[in-house]
Amino acid sequence: MESSTMKNIRTNIFNPVSPETAAFLPDFVISFEKGKISSLLPFRKFHGAWEDKRDCICIPGLIDLHVHLSQYRISGLYQPALLPWLRQSVFPEEERSHNPYYTEKLSRDFYKAQIAAGTTFSIIYTAPFVEAAQCAFEVASDMGIRAKIGMTMMDMNAPDTLKHSTDYALRHSIDLYEKWQDRSLSYIFTPRFAPTCSAKLMQEIGSFAKKHKAYIQSHLSENPDEIAWVKELFGKNSYTDVYADFGILGPRTILGHAIHLSDEELDMLSSSGTAIAHCPDSNFYLKSGEYPLRRISEHDIPFGLGSDVGAGTSLNMLYHAKMMNYRQTKDAILAEEMLYRITLGSAKIAGMADLIGSLDTGKDADMVFYKAPAGFDITQQSLSQLCFAPDIFKICKVLVLGKDMLDLA
Repeated sequence: MESSTMKNIRTNIFNPVSPETAAFLPDFVISFEKGKISSLLPFRKFHGAWEDKRDCICIPGLIDLHVHLSQYRISGLYQPALLPWLRQSVFPEEERSHNPYYTEKLSRDFYKAQIAAGTTFSIIYTAPFVEAAQCAFEVASDMGIRAKIGMTMMDMNAPDTLKHSTDYALRHSIDLYEKWQDRSLSYIFTPRFAPTCSAKLMQEIGSFAKKHKAYIQSHLSENPDEIAWVKELFGKNSYTDVYADFGILGPRTILGHAIHLSDEELDMLSSSGTAIAHCPDSNFYLKSGEYPLRRISEHDIPFGLGSDVGAGTSLNMLYHAKMMNYRQTKDAILAEEMLYRITLGSAKIAGMADLIGSLDTGKDADMVFYKAPAGFDITQQSLSQLCFAPDIFKICKVLVLGKDMLDLA
C-alpha cells in the first residue's frame, strides 16, 4: 500500500545514471506523495517542513535479480559442487514447502529479512508447488512487497516428490501468470534448468512467453558437470543452443550464472537480448567458476546481480556488489558500477526502469537510507565506502511506494 501523504526528507543522495556514473546530490530534499517522487531540490531552494536525514546516504531501493525463497533456511549448508548440493540440501528443503503453514512462515521471514537488508524488489524462485508460489504472492501482497515470483518447474530428472507432469507445470504457471500481473507483483515462468525440463515443457514455455511477452528465468552454465549432463541429455552443440532451440532466449529472459560460455554462446545471448543474473557469492561458494565479466561486457550482454540465496550466503545486495569486484582476478569494478548493477541496471532487465531503479521525478518512492556514524563527513567518496565497507553504515529507513517498511523487519 502506497503512502498518500506528502513527505519531504532532507538528505544526501547517490543516484545511479550508468555503469560509469552516479550523481551525487548533497543536502537535497526528496519529496514524494501517493507513492511517487514529486521533486528533488537543493535544500537552499526548498521551502516547507522536512524530515532530517542529513546524517544519511539515500540510494534507490536495492534489487535482487535471482533468489530462491524456498532455500532461505539452508543458506550456509555447504557442499563444494552444485549437483551434490541440490540433491543433499536443496531438494529435501524444497519438499518442506508443500506444507502451507511452513511456507507462510518461511515467506514472511524471508521478506522481512530482505527489507532489513534494503532490498525493495526481487525476482524469486519458489519451490515447485503451486501452493508455495501462491502463498509467496499472498504474503508479499499482504506485506507490501514488490517482486516477480515464479514456481520452479521440473518434469524430469527430479525427485518424485518435487517433479510434476508437463501439464501440471504449464497449467498452474499460466494460471498464476494470469492472476498476478500488476505494478508490484507479477509472475515469471521458471523452468529450473535444462536437465530437469523436458523439450516439450521448454518449447511450451518459450511459445507462451513469446506470444504474451512474459518473463522467463532459469539457470545456464553454472557448473561443468551440469554442462556435461545437458550435453548427454540433449546432444546439442552447447547448453545455450538448448535454450535457443526451444525458444527460451529473448529480451525478457534472465539466466542465472552463465559462467562457462563459448564466444558462440555469448553471441547468441547478445543477439537475442537475453540478460544474465550474475551471482558472484554463490559462484564462489559452490566453486562453480569465475564469471567472464570482460567477455560479457564486450558482447554487450545486460547483467545485474543476484544473491542466489540459499547458495548465496547473504541477502545484502551491497555485499554481493562487493563480491562482484572481489571475484574478478584481473578486472576492477568501481563503486558507480556496483551501485548501478543492484539498482537501475537490474531494473532495466526486469522491465521496471520506468518505476524503480533510480530516484527521479515521477518514479516510485522506493529508497533506502543509510545512517553514517557520528562525525562522518558525507562526500562524493562516500559511495565507495558504502559499497566496500557497508558495515560502517546502518539502515535506518526503507521505503516502498513511500511507505516505511522497516517496522515489518
